[in-house]
Amino acid sequence: MKQISSKKTFAVLGLAAACATVLMWSHRDAGTPSQGAPGDAFAASQASGAWPGAGLHGVAYAAPTPRNDAQAKLGSGQLLEAVQWLAQTQAGGGANSAAHANGAPAATGAGAGNAGRSARHAISAAAQIAALDRAGIPQRFREGEKVKVSLDLALSYEDVQNPGLLDRATSALRDTLLAAGLRATPVNGSPTLEALVPLAKLEWVAGLQSVAQVSLMKMSQTAVFSDGATASNIDRLRALGQYGGLAENLRRDLRGEGLGIAIIDHFGNLGGEVAALQAAGEWPSNTAAEPNKITLRALPGQAFGHRGAAHGNAVTEIVYDIAPAASYRVYDSSGAADWVSAVQDAANLNAQNVIQGEPRAQVITASLGFDLYGPGDGTGNGSALKGLYDAIEAATRNGVLVLNAAGNEAQVHWDGNSTAGAVANVRQDFDLSAAGVDNVNRLNLGADFDGCIPVGAFSAADQENFEISATLGWNDWTNANNLTDADYRLELVRWADAVRRNGRVVTPAGWVVATQSDAAQNGGAGQTPLEGISFVPSAATRTAECDNVFNANRFAGGGKFGLRIVRKTAAANNFLRLMIGGYYTPQYAQAERSLIHPADSASVITVAALDAATSNLEAYSSRGPVLAAGGARPNGQAAGNAKPDMANFANVDTVSYGDNEFNGTSSATPHVAALALLGLQHQRQLANATVPVLPANPTAQQRATYAAALRQRNVTLTGSVYDSLAYVAGTGGNDLGIAGFDSSYGTGRLKFHAQSQACFLTALYDPAYRGLLPAQANPLPAGQKSYDVLHDENDAACANAVAQ
Repeated sequence: MKQISSKKTFAVLGLAAACATVLMWSHRDAGTPSQGAPGDAFAASQASGAWPGAGLHGVAYAAPTPRNDAQAKLGSGQLLEAVQWLAQTQAGGGANSAAHANGAPAATGAGAGNAGRSARHAISAAAQIAALDRAGIPQRFREGEKVKVSLDLALSYEDVQNPGLLDRATSALRDTLLAAGLRATPVNGSPTLEALVPLAKLEWVAGLQSVAQVSLMKMSQTAVFSDGATASNIDRLRALGQYGGLAENLRRDLRGEGLGIAIIDHFGNLGGEVAALQAAGEWPSNTAAEPNKITLRALPGQAFGHRGAAHGNAVTEIVYDIAPAASYRVYDSSGAADWVSAVQDAANLNAQNVIQGEPRAQVITASLGFDLYGPGDGTGNGSALKGLYDAIEAATRNGVLVLNAAGNEAQVHWDGNSTAGAVANVRQDFDLSAAGVDNVNRLNLGADFDGCIPVGAFSAADQENFEISATLGWNDWTNANNLTDADYRLELVRWADAVRRNGRVVTPAGWVVATQSDAAQNGGAGQTPLEGISFVPSAATRTAECDNVFNANRFAGGGKFGLRIVRKTAAANNFLRLMIGGYYTPQYAQAERSLIHPADSASVITVAALDAATSNLEAYSSRGPVLAAGGARPNGQAAGNAKPDMANFANVDTVSYGDNEFNGTSSATPHVAALALLGLQHQRQLANATVPVLPANPTAQQRATYAAALRQRNVTLTGSVYDSLAYVAGTGGNDLGIAGFDSSYGTGRLKFHAQSQACFLTALYDPAYRGLLPAQANPLPAGQKSYDVLHDENDAACANAVAQ
């Protein structure tokens, strides 16, 4: 997206009120039954010392070791642990035989000799589920005994750049999986498929020659009449549509007429929420007069809103409050594959991002993102997100404004240079002060809990809410001149109590590994510099230091956890990044450079979050700058891609969440998306005189010329709209934080002021956008001002707007 050059240099993610909610679950209400308390079966198992959730680990965790090439592709972490434990529980033994018994060819390697014996019986779903529980794999990655995984193809960097070859490779793997009865979806433009695989077949899938590595599926994370719209001075923007310089027949309050907006998010409709919101006038509805007012797109094989998430419902409420006359395309999303497809559908692109005609929506907004699954340099090069970045860039080439939340990661992000050393297996030192060495980055739930985290949750909801997730990435992405061969391991460690025998300490208290992620990074095709953990802590991970901290009706106890990074490659020197998911914050954190993907893309308008009541930057709001090429440490803002772009309001009211309850950059972004839609409507009014006209009975060449002119006009209009919004955000008291652009607020707060019309005209009269205006006569008629004069006059008026 074009950055301002004529003025000063500008530069699903819903965050619940977690701390306040968590307090209700502390020891202070331990004697009070609460929602989600265990039933009789849970109570009985608790009384007997058993726990029916994630399986129990022994006191000492033993990292799983791959026994064959297929298992090596699973990484030495949770997936491999589940596969091997499943094999150990079967009478015939061997995950290879498990795969064979379920209809897939047996893999080669250890255990293959037992295939004949175990082929006589299928492995039960219950056994597979128990193995997944034992490995602590959260429910969001599972459907029964099936696991949601990302399959990276064994393709070189050069192969991935060839669209035809990439398409053939992903299609071939998809067909192989479908023939085995497995659901698989390619991520268009990326060397990755998303698949749903029974645990018993996972090793067989990994053993396929075209598969480079298997990991838990890369899922997007979720990062309201809205008080945010009121705080943005929406009435001043609406009134621009009545500008006196417009012809009478063009004047109207701006409400989005004639334009469409696409919303990509996680939705909930398990209890008829969509119909209820429509009946209440909070969502658009199809009518006889407007049969195509709203189009709902569900995930393949699912009903719309199947996950029961209120997040996208609230986002749509916000957009509809601001742009009620627009048309809507609403896409349920889960991972990268459906996000890419949604962008391509809304922007009217085919699977190879070739423009098929006018976009179906002029604005696309997503309050979603991925943590550390790409380089962070504004591209998806070398990663499974390449297709997403490419689709977004292609959408902008078809004249679509694309917006994305900056993320809520400022307090859960750490980065730093890897600890030096000529030897291998060096633990990262997180404490760079003179105080000493600290190789554990402790996780915290809040000051009231003294570093304790609830473990052994009795309900599925609490297991999901209090899972521990973390992603590690570093700047060693595969490209034309580099292979991924710097190897790191990510360990989740827990505090283990001392072990005593006969009153004597035989094992002192200390940090031990609870689980780990250790994928191969040795230069092989399809490898990435990433490690990730998603773990449900079991009752066996509790510590006496956290006894009586959490509600005993809901949790088996409390534990203490931290993250440890091990540099396995001798003398490697990398810029490391670590992001933590859920409610937990790390002891060592770094707010700068905490953008999610694809918020770092130059093709999106990236939105930061302000408190609606005070305009203060929310502490969680992710910050720039974008990383240097390949994910290296940046030296200031990147030229042409300074982030975030601007800020808007969060902590707002919605029906879906309640008063003052919808927070995060998730709630700020739809405000800006809807305001941008109205801004586009106004720029179209101002430029109406130059709309291309298709001649009567056109030839094929005339149609092609008309389509090209219209496309270029749409691209130019989106540039002028972006500049208009940036001018407003940087003037009239909106330039918050450091003067000029900064990596927290971006250009500034998008709040419309009394000189907003002048800001829009400044952009329109800029030389870059004069193709939207009729050519002026030379010489000018007496009394007519040149576009240069009009630009300068409006620029001065916009810049000198009185602070709000």
